Amino acid sequence: MARIHGMRAMTKASIAYIATQVRFSLTSAAVFSRTDLVTDSERFYNSIVDLLEDPEEKDEVDSLLTWWNRQLFSAYAEPERPSNTNTALAKIRAKRMALKAAAGLAPP
Repeated sequence: MARIHGMRAMTKASIAYIATQVRFSLTSAAVFSRTDLVTDSERFYNSIVDLLEDPEEKDEVDSLLTWWNRQLFSAYAEPERPSNTNTALAKIRAKRMALKAAAGLAPP
């Protein structure tokens, strides 16, 4: 999924987000909310970001980011997008072009 969204490296925010999601999944809370008073997810997320941005933790954080990047992105030096020739998106675009051509808005 990360590659699909153009993500090429882990960020401190992405690590904090993942940690927050894992923490929530381990709780008994029924609904995820940033203002949940039981899990206080927003405060937890911000505390993780603060830790990862702490200058005294720089060496450890750099090592952590390097490790994650090697685990997740080692095969994707320059991600290639899959061919879009036989997809729903390709069909929608073809239909849009046909409609524009019929209306005289685009060359056929």
